[in-house]
Amino acid sequence: MKYLRKLNFLALVVPVYFATRLVNFLIIPIFTDEAIYSYWAQVALHDPANRFISLEDGKQPLFIWLAAIFQRLISDPLVATRLVSVFAGLGSLLGVYFLARELFGTKVAKIAGVLYIILPFTLLYDRMALFDSLLTMFCVWSVFLTYKMAKSPRLDYALLNGIILGLGLITKSSISFFLYLLPASLIVFDFKKELLIKRLSKWLGLSVITFAISETIYNALRVSPLFYMIDRKNHEFIRTFSEVIKNPFLHFSGNINSMATWLFQYNGPLILVVPAVMIYGLAKKDKRIILLSVYILVPFLAKALFNQILYPRFSLFYFPFIIILISFGISLTLASLSKYKGLVWTVLSALIIFPLVSSFYLLTNPPKAGIAGSDKFQYINGWSSGYGIRQIVNILKTGNSKEKVYVGTEGTFGLLPFALQIYFYGNPNIQVVGYWPVGSLPKQVLDSAKTQKTYFIFYQNQNLPQMDDLAHLKLIGKYQKGNGANFMSFYEVNGN
Repeated sequence: MKYLRKLNFLALVVPVYFATRLVNFLIIPIFTDEAIYSYWAQVALHDPANRFISLEDGKQPLFIWLAAIFQRLISDPLVATRLVSVFAGLGSLLGVYFLARELFGTKVAKIAGVLYIILPFTLLYDRMALFDSLLTMFCVWSVFLTYKMAKSPRLDYALLNGIILGLGLITKSSISFFLYLLPASLIVFDFKKELLIKRLSKWLGLSVITFAISETIYNALRVSPLFYMIDRKNHEFIRTFSEVIKNPFLHFSGNINSMATWLFQYNGPLILVVPAVMIYGLAKKDKRIILLSVYILVPFLAKALFNQILYPRFSLFYFPFIIILISFGISLTLASLSKYKGLVWTVLSALIIFPLVSSFYLLTNPPKAGIAGSDKFQYINGWSSGYGIRQIVNILKTGNSKEKVYVGTEGTFGLLPFALQIYFYGNPNIQVVGYWPVGSLPKQVLDSAKTQKTYFIFYQNQNLPQMDDLAHLKLIGKYQKGNGANFMSFYEVNGN
C-alpha cells in the first residue's frame, strides 16, 4: 500500500509538471543564448563535421547533441531545443523527490516535489533552451547516488554516479563541485559500525572508480581540437587561483549580495527558511542537513570568491537542495506546532503566495512576473529578448514564399541573425545576413534592394539610422520587448 501511495503521488505530479512546463510554451520569446544554442543544434544535426560546434565558444556539447535529436523529431527548432530542458526538469523533479525521501521521508519528499513544480526559479528554466536545467538534473542524481554510496558502498552506485558526473561534465563545468565534494559524503558515513577500515577502504576504492569514469567521459571531448576552449571560456567568467590569492574579496561582497538578492526576488521570504534550517541542523548535529548545507554553501561561496560574471541561473544547479531544506523546514514546523496548525498554514500560505503569483505570471503575462531583475531584462525587457521574432518569421514565410528575399540584421552573432536563420535553414529563397556595427544601412543592403525584396532589422540600437537612410526605409513593424524601453524594428528597404 505504501508503494502504491508513492506511485499515486508521482502519477499525479508528473502530469501537473508537464502542464506547467508546456502551457503557453512560447509566451517568453527566444532570447540571445537560446538562438545560439538552437542554431548550433541545427548545424550539428545537418553537418556531422560540426557536431562539436559549441566548443568553438567553449561550451560542452551534450545539450546541443540532445537538442539536435529533438530537432530531428520536431519542426520548430526553438520548441525542440526547449523540450530538452522540459524533460531534464522532469528528471530533476524525480531526483528531488527520491533524494528528499531518502534523507527525510515521504512527507518531505512530497512537499519538495510540489515546491519544485510551483517555484518560479525552476519553472522558468525548465521552459528555456539553456544548459542549466540539464546540468541541474545531473547534479541532483549525482548527490542522490553519492549519498547512497556513503550509506552502503556498492559498485553499481559508483558506476552510475561516474556516468552521471561524466555526462554532467560534458554539459557544464559547474558539476565539478559535486565531483570534488565526494569526500563530503563521509559526513553521513557510519563510523561506528564494525569493519570500519574495510568499509572505508571500499568506499574510497569506489569513489576512485566514480572519479575515473567521469573524467574518462569528459576527456573524450579531447577528440576535438577545440577542447582547450572550455577552459578559456570558463576563465571569462571566473578568476584564476592566482588572481583570487592576489585580491580574494574583489567581487565577494557584490556577488554575495547579488546571489542573495536574486534568490529572494525569486522566492520571497520563503528563502529565509533555509538559513533557519541550517542553524537547526548544526545545533542538532543532523548530518543530513549538514551535508545538504555543504552542497549549497560550497558552490555559493566559491562563486562569490571566483566569479567575475554572474547570472541568476548560475545558482540553479544547487537550488534543488535549497528546495529540500525548505521542505524539511515546513514539515518540521507543521509537526512541532501541530497545536497551532491553522496559524502555521496561514503563515505558510503567505510565504508561498509570492512565488506562486510569479509563476502564474510567467505562464500568462511574463512582464508582470516577480523574478530577478537581471533575468527580467535578459529574457523579457532588454535588447537580448526576442519579442518580434515570431511575427517577423511569419511575415517572411507568408509574404515571400516564392521570390528571393534578402534580410539584413543588426548583429552577426546571437539573437540575430541566428533567431531567423534557424527558421529558414536550407531555404534557398531567403538569405539572412548579419552586420555589425550598424551606424547606417550597409551598402550591400542598399545594393540588394535594387534587385530583390530586401528587409533590415534593428534590435540593439534604439535610434533610427542616419537621416540620409530614412528615405530607404519603410517600417513594417515595431515590437516592444516586454514592458521596457527596447524595441525590435522591422523595415523594408527600397533601392531608389
